[in-house]
Amino acid sequence: MANIAMLAAVVILTGFLLYRTACFLASNVAGVEGQTQTSFNSTLSSYVWIITLLLIIIGAFFYSVITKRMLEPVNELSRAIQTMKKGEYPTQLTARSRDEIGELVHHVNHLNSLLEQQESSRNQMLHDLSHELRTPLSNLQGYLEALNKGVIQGDKDIYKSLAEETERVTQLVQGLDEVKKWGRNDGESNITKQYTAMDKFIRQVVQLFEIEYERRGIDLIVHASPQVIMINQQGIQQVVTNLLNNALHYYQGRSPVEVKGEADDSFYTLTVSGPGSPIPAGEQSKIFERFYQVDPSRTRTIGGSGLGLAISKEIVEKHDGNKWLETDGTIHSFHVQLPLDMKEHKHN
Repeated sequence: MANIAMLAAVVILTGFLLYRTACFLASNVAGVEGQTQTSFNSTLSSYVWIITLLLIIIGAFFYSVITKRMLEPVNELSRAIQTMKKGEYPTQLTARSRDEIGELVHHVNHLNSLLEQQESSRNQMLHDLSHELRTPLSNLQGYLEALNKGVIQGDKDIYKSLAEETERVTQLVQGLDEVKKWGRNDGESNITKQYTAMDKFIRQVVQLFEIEYERRGIDLIVHASPQVIMINQQGIQQVVTNLLNNALHYYQGRSPVEVKGEADDSFYTLTVSGPGSPIPAGEQSKIFERFYQVDPSRTRTIGGSGLGLAISKEIVEKHDGNKWLETDGTIHSFHVQLPLDMKEHKHN
């Protein structure tokens, strides 16, 4: 309304100036004087007011229509935000232009999608967590009630079972802490990196597993190219440890487990390969999801929370790297790709 009032004021002022200018010019024309001048001024005044009124009406109409169309995306954004404030997720908005408002619509759609995905992920994680905790807690409750009522007598095997179930719950809680630590997106998630000779680093981590692999009669082969890159040593050690643990616990076959480190112009790729339990083709994309287990019954037998690969994925992503699986059905190769620092130093 304020803009329409300004428009009307401009039109009236313009009409008044044109009227006064026309009257002044007419008064200097020969033969236009007296009654003729008065009649001319009166007629011109009527036309000016009629035209001014029409211009104000037409201008206000077109201004209202155009403004309404321009503000409709803003109103849709406002309604969408109000819906999001209620904890609901609106349908995707349509960007009608490529200007600043269209860009804002795109950002709101993206934010809406992210929030919806996070909500779904959080609900799924809570569902999976409750499912994973239910079994050990039920076992603990059953054993403790039976001991309390004297149905069973405490012995070494029962106490061992109680300790194992307690350890499973502890692993789950610790795993969730690790997911939270590495999955944070705020300023506190910054990790400390340092230059690390990858060949020595890999061999040091592998050395921790040599005795256990030898005890199981599994050959462990290491080939690591010399390269110095910036990493968080604690995080990457956790990644390699998880891969070597999985290769050991899920080992099936006679081939050796191989650990390779190779450098190219942009990345240092670390690969752990070995024969293991078959991973169905339809489930290979889920292998890095939280709580995912190819064979839950086997996982409960050997221990594990289903969080190891998910934590490893978070750690690698914090290094701006990539992690993926390649398999032919029996030989599984887990690749970890870490970017080389621009100020890299070649290690000799």
